[in-house]
Amino acid sequence: MLNAPHHIAVIPDGNRRWARQHYLPAFSGHAKGADALRGVLETAYDLHIKCFSVWGSSLANLIERNKEEVQFLEKIFQNYFRRLAKDRRIHEEQIRVRVLGEWETILGEAAKKSIRLVTRATERYNHLSLNFFIAYDGRVEMLAAVKRIVEQSRETQKLKITPELVKESLLTHELPPVDLLIRTGGEPHLSAGFMMWEIGESQLHFSEKYWPDFTGDDLKEAIKDFQKRERRLAK
Repeated sequence: MLNAPHHIAVIPDGNRRWARQHYLPAFSGHAKGADALRGVLETAYDLHIKCFSVWGSSLANLIERNKEEVQFLEKIFQNYFRRLAKDRRIHEEQIRVRVLGEWETILGEAAKKSIRLVTRATERYNHLSLNFFIAYDGRVEMLAAVKRIVEQSRETQKLKITPELVKESLLTHELPPVDLLIRTGGEPHLSAGFMMWEIGESQLHFSEKYWPDFTGDDLKEAIKDFQKRERRLAK
């Protein structure tokens, strides 16, 4: 695909508002959002997007929301990643699945088991990359990176602080810069420093649609919009 984005990242906002719009509980919005993701990913695979990242949940969402909603989200993660581990296209397309964030300390054992299942099953794949951010906050990531660099400086007195060193210290050190960042839900803003280092040169696309209504065709439209733009990268 001509001038296709190498790395697309998505902030899938609007599950709860979609549910309210349809007079349904928040749980229904999250379930519908998981269904929407499957369709969008199929399109991403068809288009051979090299790297695709999805913000599954912020750290605040899993700490601050009510217990019942968080338990439902964990159940979605448990089922979703277990199915993903058996997904035919994941293995046919040799897609490596990564899950980044504080999920190891936040989620329950059942959800963590499913996540480990798919990440271990795909850890040797290197054709495409599918990345989920769960219990993630970009500010927490950056603070942790600073702490790592401080620790290194204690061991190496003449440590040189470079962009490469910062990159190596991040959770996202294996991921390329984001070319296109898509946010759904009709609110054109960023949240909690999402991938702040990687989106420094990103093109932004804001969709009015709530995430459960976002489709593979909408993804294609966002990519077409990206292809029309002239990117001016910092030198």
